[in-house]
Amino acid sequence: MSAESVKQELVGTWLLESAVFKDKNGDSANAVGANPKGILMLDRTGHFSFQLMGDKRVKYAAGDRLGGTPAEHKGVATGTIACFGKYSVDPAGRTLTFHVKGHSYRNWEGGDLKRTIIKLAGDELTDSNPKTSWGGTSTIVWKRAQ
Repeated sequence: MSAESVKQELVGTWLLESAVFKDKNGDSANAVGANPKGILMLDRTGHFSFQLMGDKRVKYAAGDRLGGTPAEHKGVATGTIACFGKYSVDPAGRTLTFHVKGHSYRNWEGGDLKRTIIKLAGDELTDSNPKTSWGGTSTIVWKRAQ
């Protein structure tokens, strides 16, 4: 299968079905909090955007996003992963690489994030991240948005 044909299969909007995070020791980790929600968008021209958000985010008591408390700001920082840029595909290595232009974890801006495509069939995409920002791993299942 060519990179272009895999890329064509990936094009679209994907909604988070499940996310499994493991820490450095292989134990379950709660990366963004319970009940994560997410979206992954891959367009035909090679641009991507994805967001993951979980229950570590809290509502700001004062209703002022810029004037939140340190705990409220920490909840946003630890409960949100968002990034965008360009992507490429290596079908031989079953790799999806995100070339990051902007990321909520700024250390990764300008770099590449590689994901192993475990499954790409119809309306399901499963990918794994062998090295998360906290040193663990993740396996994420996406379902194509209808």
